[in-house]
Amino acid sequence: MSIFKRKTTRGETDEYHYNFMQGGKRYYGVCEGCTTERAALAFEKNIRDTAKNASQQKSVKALLDNFREELTGGDAISLAGAFDRYMAKPKKRRPGEHQQQRNRTYWGDFVAFMASRYPEAVNLADVTDRHAEEYITMLRDSGAFVKEVTFTRQSRRRIVEATYTHQCDKLSPRTINARHKAIKAVFAWLKDDAGLARNPFDIPTLDNDTVSRDAFTNAELVRIGDAMTMPYTQPIFTIGLCTGLTLGDICLLRWNEIDGEWISNKRRRKTGVMLDIPIMPPLAAFLEQQRPVTGGGEFVAPELAAMYQTNPTGVMMRVKSFLEGLGIQTTSRIEGRSRAVSTKAAHAMRHTFAYLAGVYSVPQPIVQSVLGHMSPEMTALYQKHASREAKVKFMQQMPNVLGAPAAPLKQLPAAGAAMEPERAELHRLADALPIESIRNVLEYAQRRC
Repeated sequence: MSIFKRKTTRGETDEYHYNFMQGGKRYYGVCEGCTTERAALAFEKNIRDTAKNASQQKSVKALLDNFREELTGGDAISLAGAFDRYMAKPKKRRPGEHQQQRNRTYWGDFVAFMASRYPEAVNLADVTDRHAEEYITMLRDSGAFVKEVTFTRQSRRRIVEATYTHQCDKLSPRTINARHKAIKAVFAWLKDDAGLARNPFDIPTLDNDTVSRDAFTNAELVRIGDAMTMPYTQPIFTIGLCTGLTLGDICLLRWNEIDGEWISNKRRRKTGVMLDIPIMPPLAAFLEQQRPVTGGGEFVAPELAAMYQTNPTGVMMRVKSFLEGLGIQTTSRIEGRSRAVSTKAAHAMRHTFAYLAGVYSVPQPIVQSVLGHMSPEMTALYQKHASREAKVKFMQQMPNVLGAPAAPLKQLPAAGAAMEPERAELHRLADALPIESIRNVLEYAQRRC
């Protein structure tokens, strides 16, 4: 029979399905709204008649749906194999290995959703707007479809596989949008190959009300500097605060990526962008001490690199434990989220670097280049910690990065600290004196220096 109820572990489905061959092509789907066999037969007959008279249809979309291969030359691309085909496409910029794996996981979640809810839909061309809308709605309401996550970790003697189960709490708008865009990209790149009339995931994304990570305060930086030790926390914070590198790039920094006074042979692991970063004095001193210790090895911090390669979560937990041991809160509670959100951990070093650059009025294109950002908007997000008042107060203290070699950054006074009376009076006079008097003062000061 060409109509039937699909059998599941819970019994037969409530809805009827149709499945028939017409002109050497298979047609299948759900008899929508059909609660009786008679209604399902009528529905199936209508589909069959439509297929027979496809040439008389006026809807281009209907023609394309039923005769896609004949009209477009598109291939039948399976959902299971679509991501590999997508990755084989020649792109302007190839995502880093970590991002590729994450995108593959996002695609796999959608494939698992389709296999469970709509097993008859096995190819890209079978995915409808309704399927896409249902999946995105699920992400927004209850999180990922696959709740059990499998991962590997390094035990004392071997690599073991472990699993944990996500709770059905809501994902952040940023995570939902990341999943949405990853799936949409697969359809966009394979649209012509599969002969699709449109991308079913052309759905507006959520407003990205991302919870910003905080920059470390000056008092916190002093406590970190006094307490950091080898072989883990000192390399992480010294390299991170002097370069703005992400944790993975810090841990895997190699000696061959350092050329004299520059980190100039390194690509960002996440985006592949080539970096060109001047080595600041604190980092130069650390590298000078570290080079003989590593004995000509590959990595600047070999113990740190070894741990990150086998257990990156362990590195992040060490940073978190180190900061919390100093009384620095690393997470905060967000309304509507069951778990605390990380706001001040390893990635806060990157925000701190961008914040200090904003305080010292380093031009945004320079900061963008150092951080390896693809857009000015991302750099601006990192720099929003710097208030206008902070910029006015500290802009004169920034070393001349375009002139003579930069001196170490001057220690900033703690927030709220009172300014010496003499310094305050000099600030007042700088705003009030005629320009000629200011030139005389500067000339006198330069002669005395």
